[in-house]
Amino acid sequence: MARLQIHMQSMSLQFDTQVDVVIPQCAPTGDPSKYYSADNKLPSILLMHGGGGDRADWLRFTRMELLADEFEVAFICPSAQNSSYMNMAYGPSWADWIYDELYDFTHSIFPLSTDPQKNFTVGMSMGGYGAFRGALKFPERYGWGAALSSGACVPQKIASGEAHNFPQGGKMMAGDFDKILGGENDLFAEAERLMASGRPIPKLLSSCGTEDFTYQENLKFRDHLLSLGYDLKWIEASGAHNWDYWESHLRDVLEWLPLKGK
Repeated sequence: MARLQIHMQSMSLQFDTQVDVVIPQCAPTGDPSKYYSADNKLPSILLMHGGGGDRADWLRFTRMELLADEFEVAFICPSAQNSSYMNMAYGPSWADWIYDELYDFTHSIFPLSTDPQKNFTVGMSMGGYGAFRGALKFPERYGWGAALSSGACVPQKIASGEAHNFPQGGKMMAGDFDKILGGENDLFAEAERLMASGRPIPKLLSSCGTEDFTYQENLKFRDHLLSLGYDLKWIEASGAHNWDYWESHLRDVLEWLPLKGK
C-alpha cells in the first residue's frame, strides 16, 4: 500500500487541516496495470474517526493499510476534531469540508471512481454518526454507509441536555437546542426525508457491541431505519466501546461492501 499524509488549506474551514490517504499498491510480483492503469478507478472509503481522535486513529489501531491491499480499496481519513461532522453553529463548517470539498479534492487527484456504488462512508463512534450522515445526506455520492458503535442519537442527547462531553453541552455545534430535532443533523429525520424524496437510497450497516454504552441508541436507530424500509444489515456481538471491537469488526464491513478483493 501507499500512504500519503496531506496538509492543506481548506476553503470551507479557512485554516490548514490534514487528511491521510491509503492507496492499494502493486506487489512486486503483481500486475502493474491492475493498479496503475489510467482506466482503473478505485473504490474508496471515507473512513471517519471518533470523538477526541484524529485522522491517524484508524492507521494506529487497526490493520487498515494491509486491508487496503487485500480488498483493493482506497481509504480517505480526514481529521474533524470534535465536530460530529457537522457545520457547527459557532465554529467551522466541517460538513462542507468532509462531504464536499474533500470529496472533490481527493477524486480530482487520485484514481478514485465517482460511481456511488464504489464510494462508501465508514466510521466508529462519532465517526459512525458521520458515516450515516454522509450516506443519508449525499446518496448520489455514497451508495453504502457503515457505522461501528455509532453516536446516532447525538442531536437527541444535545436537545435533552445529556451531551455533557460536548463543549457547552453541544451548543457550539447545534446552536439553539429547540431547533436541532428535525433539522439537518438529526439522522432520524434525515432518514425519513430521504426515503420520501425519490432520491437513491443507500445500503446501510450498523454494528455495536452488546456491552457498549451506545448499544440502546443503536437499537433505536436500527428499528427506525427498518421501519422506514431501509436495506440495513445489523451486527451485534459481545464487546464494548473500544478498538478491540472496531478492529475486529472492520473486516465485517469490508466483506459486506461490494469490493473486488474479498
